[in-house]
Amino acid sequence: MILVHLASSWPAVVRGEKDAAEVTLGNWAGIAEDKLDTYADTILGIYKNEVVTAFDITGWQKLTDGTDAGRVEFIGHPSTRWAHLIGTPNPGRYWTKGMARPIQYVDTADLAHTYPDTAPDDPRQDRRMVVGGYTLTVHADGNATVTAPPGRHVTVSAQARSGEGWQQVDVHDDAVFRSAFEQVHDADWHQLAVLLRRIDEHDGPLYEIAGGADDQGIEQWPYAVDSPVIEDLRWLLRRAGLVLHFNPARWQLRDAATASAEDCVRALSRMVRADNWTTAGFAQCFEEPDSVGRVVLRRALDLAQR
Repeated sequence: MILVHLASSWPAVVRGEKDAAEVTLGNWAGIAEDKLDTYADTILGIYKNEVVTAFDITGWQKLTDGTDAGRVEFIGHPSTRWAHLIGTPNPGRYWTKGMARPIQYVDTADLAHTYPDTAPDDPRQDRRMVVGGYTLTVHADGNATVTAPPGRHVTVSAQARSGEGWQQVDVHDDAVFRSAFEQVHDADWHQLAVLLRRIDEHDGPLYEIAGGADDQGIEQWPYAVDSPVIEDLRWLLRRAGLVLHFNPARWQLRDAATASAEDCVRALSRMVRADNWTTAGFAQCFEEPDSVGRVVLRRALDLAQR
């Protein structure tokens, strides 16, 4: 399996300027033929250390003309087997500042081995996978069991509880946003307060711009590397169900300090999605003590305590 870093190209997909196949399948530099022979069965696109695309590779060609000479273009189709990885964390090494190389390789057998006596497409049977020595069994009734190697521990996190999932909602439907606010657990509000305090006490910028030449000397587009507290905040807002999808052009925040609970959800949702249009857009919302992100989050915490 090949992992490709879509740090600079994925926002163009979100804006509708490119398609997922175009940015995932090509064109990639510095891939040796022995790597192609070993790993070119599947390709995953990674953005902000989250899987955003999954394609089965059916072929590849090495380009010989123009500025892309020497680069590899893959041929493939959306993967059915690996589609469940979309929306999950990067299964390889996390891309961090200084990792200019946009390609990683993962042994598909190590990532997930499906037992031969299971039928993944049959909902009446259990499905089992082994990843790094951990065994996950998803039972026919929808419940699951995880068996950990000796001496290891398992942490379970719930998915975002937004009833709307990733469907687009009507920005003027207050009931949808009020419901999202009211269903947040007390433990999540507590963690959000902890993260806001960490941001207030943070010494230095909340993001840095990375890029430069990879190990093949090829210049990469610059991209933002968020600080850990910003990454934690983005993840928690999604997990808590406070990120809904709507048309951002149809709504404006008037006064962050007096915002309603519904408008707090709207504002936080739009901030999380700001990375789709602006480099480090989410982090910039929290950069200064009086930044709109801090004001809105503080207002939301205040409303949650009433």
